[in-house]
Formats: sequence, C-alpha cells, structure tokens
Amino acid sequence: MDIRSLQMIMQSQAMSILANGNTFSKHSPLFDITFEQMLASAMNTTPTTQGNSVNLNNGMTRSTFQPNVLQSQSDFDTIISEQSHIHQVDQALIRAVIKTESNYNNFAKSHAGAQGLMQLMPGTARGLGVTDPYDPRQNIAGGTKYLRQMLDRYDGDLKLALAAYNAGPGNVDSHNGIPPFKETQAYVEKVLTAYYNS
Repeated sequence: MDIRSLQMIMQSQAMSILANGNTFSKHSPLFDITFEQMLASAMNTTPTTQGNSVNLNNGMTRSTFQPNVLQSQSDFDTIISEQSHIHQVDQALIRAVIKTESNYNNFAKSHAGAQGLMQLMPGTARGLGVTDPYDPRQNIAGGTKYLRQMLDRYDGDLKLALAAYNAGPGNVDSHNGIPPFKETQAYVEKVLTAYYNS
C-alpha cells in the first residue's frame, strides 16, 4: 500500500471522528471494525472474523470489541465483588450506581461527557488512574474508588456522597448539603431506591 492511500484512510478516520463525535466515541467497536476493514482492503488483505477478533491475514489479530467488554449484567459480578472488597463499598451500592448511571452499558456516554458504566467525567477518570473509561474493569475500579472517597469525605452520609458523585463535592459543600438541582435530587433518590430494593 502506498503512502498516499494510507494518508487518505487516516484522513477519512479523522473526519469520521469529527463528524460523528456525538454518535461514536473513539472507542466505538463498530467504528473500529469499519476502519479495520478499510485498512485491510487497502492493504489487499481480507479480514476474517473469528470469535471476537479480526484476523488481518498478516499474522496479526485485533479484538473487534474493547478489552474486557462483557455482555450481560451478571458478567460484571466478579469485577464488582473485587472492587467492593478493595474499597470497602457495598456491592449493592456499586450495582445501584451502575444501574442508575448507565444501565450496565459500558459504552454509555452522557451529553456532559461522562463515560462508561459508572459515568466518569474525563478529568475525574484521569485523576483516578483510569486510562480507558469504556473498559469495564477500569471504570468500575475508578467509580468505586471515587464513591469511597465521597463516602469518606462526608463521614459515611450516603445521600451526600451520592449527591457529590453526581454533582461534584464542590456543589455539595457550597450548598451545605444536597444541591437544589432537580437532576441531583432525583439521582440520589433513584440510586437509594435501587440500593434498598436490591
């Protein structure tokens, strides 16, 4: 494949990211597959799918889905149990937050930019050591760690911790309690309902 062809493919990929920024994230498995097919075609190879990987017939394989992408709610149980133990956060609370935040969709992205299962904002994710917020293990680890931090900050007050998880601790501190935001108030109630009914 000549340099010009490769340059055209890379430009096409960049333009697709810009044009579809609100539809696909850079972690979209559909986009990754499409790009790999274009690249394989330009290299005169035929991608063949085997299980969850694409074989580019050049000795290299690449997952068609993100690392550790799990397919059902029960598939996350091991990670939740592990992080619950590490950070001493009730598994039922972690599940309630995940259910409320993303409904177990590890590719979820909010209009505000929160990402993954526990809807981590990019800056928060980086501060928690999360390099791929769409990876279930990293996201649950980061989200659970952050939840622990909020519980510690507010002396175990679950309502304040959840409000801070949703609206940020700065808003909780400045309002000296749950902020008067309808979204945050509804969020706290929704998580608590899921938690107590689990």
